[in-house]
Amino acid sequence: MISQRKNLDAADVLKFVLSILIVSTHTSLFEGYITPLVRLAVPAFFMISGYFFFSKTNSCQSKTQQRAYLKKSVKHNLKLYLFWFIVLLPLTLYIRKYHTMGLAGGVGHLVRDFLFGSTFQSSWYIIALITGFAIVLFLSDKLPYSVLIIIGVILYIPSLLSSNYEFLLEYSDTLRKIGESLSAVFLLPCRNFSVGILYISMGKYLAEKNYEGKTKKYTVTFLLAFAALVAEYLALKFSGVKIINTDCYIALPFAAYYLCKVFLTLDIKCKCAIILRKISTVSYCAHMAVFMVVGKLFKIFEIPDWQNVLHFVLTLLLTHILSLVLIKLTEYKVFRFLKYSH
Repeated sequence: MISQRKNLDAADVLKFVLSILIVSTHTSLFEGYITPLVRLAVPAFFMISGYFFFSKTNSCQSKTQQRAYLKKSVKHNLKLYLFWFIVLLPLTLYIRKYHTMGLAGGVGHLVRDFLFGSTFQSSWYIIALITGFAIVLFLSDKLPYSVLIIIGVILYIPSLLSSNYEFLLEYSDTLRKIGESLSAVFLLPCRNFSVGILYISMGKYLAEKNYEGKTKKYTVTFLLAFAALVAEYLALKFSGVKIINTDCYIALPFAAYYLCKVFLTLDIKCKCAIILRKISTVSYCAHMAVFMVVGKLFKIFEIPDWQNVLHFVLTLLLTHILSLVLIKLTEYKVFRFLKYSH
């Protein structure tokens, strides 16, 4: 029998792999050639985080304990957010220009980006995780799982319409105007908590099932779902329709879900699983800053880079070195505050 600890080790290993895919996405590694593969990273990241969270809440003896764990999780993620917000503040101000908008405008845009988008780059995921955990935990006490998934699917539709399927809004002026009005406040649904509700709900379901002896079955199902994702990607790419970004696909939740299932069937015992988890967290938060610095150096020195391979390798290498340095420094009392980086 695969123990819960080995399931968690497998989930940590998967998160580490996904963090590499996220770096490859933002460095445009083999851009256009591996899009279906790299787009698995964010939804699977949500699902595995949901798996971790609900594995813990399911073991709680009371609703009070569940709420206490939610509070602990919120505090941890807010400290993580605050740490990187402070560290990356100069770069964030350079990109977002909050200081040029006046006091009211700057604060207003900062609050909006904090709640519904990103302050420092890619930070939307952390707030989406906090919000998603709270919503899914609350609704799961009130509603059956099927209704929870339906709500997630309904919220996923705007994410599709703000991503690969934005062209559908061109067929309705009313829907287009509604979408423009909502995006002025809520920014891109595919990059805030609304997209995370479905993914986290699926992560909750992952935490409630036993996967022993089903590796072959889930691998076949994943390959079929991934084939459907590739087919959808190719159909959209060659259709000539306007595509804003490639964040969301109809087949994407299914492929990501069965990818997670495959990993959770693996009998993995990894002594460095917790280290990998910390590296994946630091990597997610810091890689865009490293990516921009590396990109500037490439431009200054006019370094050739076929398919952005060198850019990807350097960004990944420097991010992992930074991760290991931060993890090591937390062992010393004077640098104990660095634990909030992961």
